[in-house]
Amino acid sequence: MKRDKLKELYNLMFEFMPLYHQTMGSVYHKDYDVEPSLNKNQQRALFIIKKQKKIMPSVLGRALDMQKGSLTTLVDSLEKYDFVKRTGDSEDRRKLWLFLTPKGEEYISILMANFEKEFSRMFNKVSLEDISKMIESIGFAKDVLKNIKQTGEILCK
Repeated sequence: MKRDKLKELYNLMFEFMPLYHQTMGSVYHKDYDVEPSLNKNQQRALFIIKKQKKIMPSVLGRALDMQKGSLTTLVDSLEKYDFVKRTGDSEDRRKLWLFLTPKGEEYISILMANFEKEFSRMFNKVSLEDISKMIESIGFAKDVLKNIKQTGEILCK
């Protein structure tokens, strides 16, 4: 029984991911006339850093599904725009933190306002009931994935 449900979930995920990228993921590809024009990974990195306040590069790399070399190039580019700053941890010299600069905060705020407008346009004809169901479903899925992540991190240590 559980095996059948896991197979169903597996198949749903592989159907969901392309649909997400074709619909909601397209928000990252629009030209909003915001300079500089960043690519989607640069934008996503700024969003993740904004959400986390500060983040270690390794954690950001996992969140973006990027290899270390590609991530370094991405962070270097954001640093050149003065959107991101690297700083060492005051208690552990081996740790490095990334955080947004004031210029990065301003840039991401402008992008987020544009993304919010695009989401409103995209969901304009979707009923409030369906939006509420989506919020509940995605919130539940996020909680399950967080639990898996926490459990996995404990097991990997």
